Formats: sequence, C-alpha cells, structure tokens
Amino acid sequence: MQAMFKPLDGILLIAILATAFFWSRCNRAQNTEPERLRIVTSDTDDTLSLFRDTMVIIDQLTIEIRNRTAAITQSDCYTQQCVHTGFISTPGQMSACMPNGVWIEILGSEKTTDVISY
Repeated sequence: MQAMFKPLDGILLIAILATAFFWSRCNRAQNTEPERLRIVTSDTDDTLSLFRDTMVIIDQLTIEIRNRTAAITQSDCYTQQCVHTGFISTPGQMSACMPNGVWIEILGSEKTTDVISY
C-alpha cells in the first residue's frame, strides 16, 4: 500500500503555512487607525471626526461617537439589529439601519479589506 504523504508534501505544507503567516502579518501592519465616521442617509453623506465624542440624532435614530468608536445606539426599527451590532472601531467596518435608510462606516487614511469582505 502506498503512503498517503510523500516527503515533498511536508515541505509544500510548511511553505504554504509560512506564506499564509507572513501574509497575515503584512496585512495587519497595513491597518490604519480610525479617523473619521461616514454617515450616509437617503438625503446626505456626511463625515465626522472620531477624535471628538459626539451624539448625532437623525429622525428616530441616534448615532454615538465615543473613544474613537461609533455605534447606532438607539433606533425605532423593529428588529434593533443596528443597535445590537454595537460599537465599530476598525476602518472598513460598517453598521446599518435599513428600515431608516442610514448606514455608518469607519474611515481611516487607507481602507483595509478583511478576509470576509474580500
């Protein structure tokens, strides 16, 4: 009976794992610090600084900026999914309240892509 793995298979496996490890380290080094919050509604597209704690009220929806993070903290929508998302803090992260037509996104100096959204 033939062996399932050959000697070169181990070398190939180690090379693939090393490449994946170094690639993930390089991508982490490119992540930028959060700088701004983009708020998009059906009427507006605004950007606010994350360096200043603020509360924004849009109709029946409240957006809070605190400690360089942001969240939709109050909404009149039925499922409250936007409120349960909680605070977002990494550039590229988003939260949305679809019934109210509002979404927020954290912006940095360079937008990063994670494995899930790629």
